[in-house]
Amino acid sequence: MSTRLWTEEQFNCPVCLDLPHDPVTIPCGHSYCMDCIKDYWGKDDHVGIYSCPQCRQTFCPKPSLSRNTMLAEAVEQLRRGASDSTPAPEPSSSSSSSSSAIVPCDVCQGDPLPAVKTCLVCLASYCEPHLKPHRQAAALKRHELISPTGQLTQKICPQHKYLQEFYCRSCQAFICWLCTSNQHKDHETTSAKAERIERQKEMGEVQAENQQKLQEREKELKEMKTVVECLKRSADRVHGDSEQILSELQHSLERLQELVQEVMDSRGQDKLRETQDVVEKLEAEIRELKRRDSEMRQLVACEDNIHFLQNFKTLCSPFEGGELPTVTASPDASFEPVCTVLVELRNKIEDLCNQDLCQITKTVENMQPFTLGDTVKNAAGTKFSFLKIFGRSSRNTDKQGTSVTARAVERRGLRATDVRSRDTRAASPRPHRAHNVERREREQDRASPRPRRGRDVERTEREQASQQRGMESQRRADPAVAHPVVHPGAGSVAGQYGGGANGTTGPVTAALIQQVIPNPSLFLDDTPTDTMMNPAFPGLTEISLQSLQAPAPRTRAEFLQYACKLTLDPATAHRRISLSEGNTKATLQGSTQPYPDVPTRFDSWTQVMCRDPLTADRCYWEVEWRGRGSAVGVAYAPMARKGADGRAGLGYNALSWSLELSDTCCAAMHHNEKHDIAVGYSPRVGVFLDRRAGTLAFYSVADNMSPLYTFESGFVEALFPAFGVGSGVGIGLDFAMGQFSSLTDSIKICPL
Repeated sequence: MSTRLWTEEQFNCPVCLDLPHDPVTIPCGHSYCMDCIKDYWGKDDHVGIYSCPQCRQTFCPKPSLSRNTMLAEAVEQLRRGASDSTPAPEPSSSSSSSSSAIVPCDVCQGDPLPAVKTCLVCLASYCEPHLKPHRQAAALKRHELISPTGQLTQKICPQHKYLQEFYCRSCQAFICWLCTSNQHKDHETTSAKAERIERQKEMGEVQAENQQKLQEREKELKEMKTVVECLKRSADRVHGDSEQILSELQHSLERLQELVQEVMDSRGQDKLRETQDVVEKLEAEIRELKRRDSEMRQLVACEDNIHFLQNFKTLCSPFEGGELPTVTASPDASFEPVCTVLVELRNKIEDLCNQDLCQITKTVENMQPFTLGDTVKNAAGTKFSFLKIFGRSSRNTDKQGTSVTARAVERRGLRATDVRSRDTRAASPRPHRAHNVERREREQDRASPRPRRGRDVERTEREQASQQRGMESQRRADPAVAHPVVHPGAGSVAGQYGGGANGTTGPVTAALIQQVIPNPSLFLDDTPTDTMMNPAFPGLTEISLQSLQAPAPRTRAEFLQYACKLTLDPATAHRRISLSEGNTKATLQGSTQPYPDVPTRFDSWTQVMCRDPLTADRCYWEVEWRGRGSAVGVAYAPMARKGADGRAGLGYNALSWSLELSDTCCAAMHHNEKHDIAVGYSPRVGVFLDRRAGTLAFYSVADNMSPLYTFESGFVEALFPAFGVGSGVGIGLDFAMGQFSSLTDSIKICPL
């Protein structure tokens, strides 16, 4: 038995992914269909340079194409061999065992001959000679003959010993004629032949659908293979073109550098020579004036009157040796503005590169090589799955997913990385007792800077346990308090997706159980009377004061209604941060600033805080940052300012919240816990504080407001906006070694 040393795929045309028709071989050695390579090269006729779709080798002019006779014969033999060697469909095990096995004749004596038919009436198999009576006798001609089978015992009713000629649809079993009038009397029965005809019709429909699905899938497979090849060729072209384009851009920048050097070498040297010429002429004129002054002194000291009068006119004549008019020096003259222009050019190019890179990333991600159609197999199951997904999303609304980004946002300064993920947040609003607990924990944080595991989770569990104990005590005191007050918004969702009339709780309402708490603060009296506990109008419900506040803003115009004016505090700025533009811009410098040493100044973290706290219930401000990274957030006034540990880092303790930014990603930080956020370049960030709702939200400000992250916490003290300058990857190490330049990292409070 010979084995095939090649497969059909090895001969396929790389363009159409099928056996080639009129195969041709181009100079590089690859073979294609005549029509495929002509169509492919037809797109490059206007360029005049032709390339191989596989190896990308270029040809100029277009090579002549001729049929490869040997390859065509091999492909033809492959086609014939594939059609001849196509295996027939294998029969099922049951049919093969019944038809392929030799059934002996039941009448033959000694060595029986193979049977050719089986009689279902006689229940015997006959060879050709013994089958003649069934073909000749009129009484036997009415017997039903089938292909020879040796499984007659399986077709006999074990109870009545008759042939099972009928099928009971109720019991889905084969029965004899006597069973139809006994135990299967009231069942739906039919003959086995009629049942087969009906089932065979169903199988024909299923087979037609299967064949149609097979043809569709084969067509989809061929199209997807074509798309894969196109994507490979497109990716190769993009790699080559991008490398060429970026190399040209690099050459342009190198040429720009050469031109700047030429300008400085030519025009700059001309200016320097002109200035030097003026200096030399001034020096010559000064020497002449000094000489005349010396001669005048000597003439005045001379006692010879005749000599004095003879030389008087010469020395008193106007001085005509000066060639220059009055010269006014410009002490501010410098070539330094050239560097400023180049810095601005670099910043523009960096911003443009970041924006274009985001656009390229979106273009690649939005490219859809295929689309998947809707497949609905079970409407009930789909609806159930949707409700399950909705329930999960409702429960996880307050949780931010953690994404793996291109590179993580590192800290500023010298400290070890200790970042954990946490998805639980403390419930809000908190009772007065929780405020005291939180204040005591913050005082402990000041004494011990090490982050504690699950602090907010434990605090939330204590609050929930206290609330449940309060609810149980009120239920035991009076049955009327069995239905607590529901916060706004909880009732509507529970009514739509919760349980039915039986009071069962749906999957969505589980997330709202924590919000169903008694609200005794709405009563006027400290001790509720019987009238208050049993109101005369039970249909009236209490209204939460939080539902009366304005809705959350959505557009930038709505956010700007809560704009506040911020000013940076020089007494908090790190010595390497310089403030400018009315103390609204902070820039990281290479040298230290002459700031006095005060307790409020950061000495290790390159941070700065605002002078005044945020007093309004809702505050909004926007910040523009530039460089390798920055941080934007808020902090309580007692946050530590000295030291390089987490107690003084914005977002690395319980007294501050921050959003760390870089050119590729950002991360939300609070209590030394980081949540990575996969976003593009966001040079302008908006911050919205809603103290009453207990939220601190960050947005990417562009054509629209794109939410980045939202903190939820009960803010119990005055908050100060705070900023970190230079929080990108590697800044901490560069800062420690003094290896970073000025005008690279800055943050600016935008006027609104």
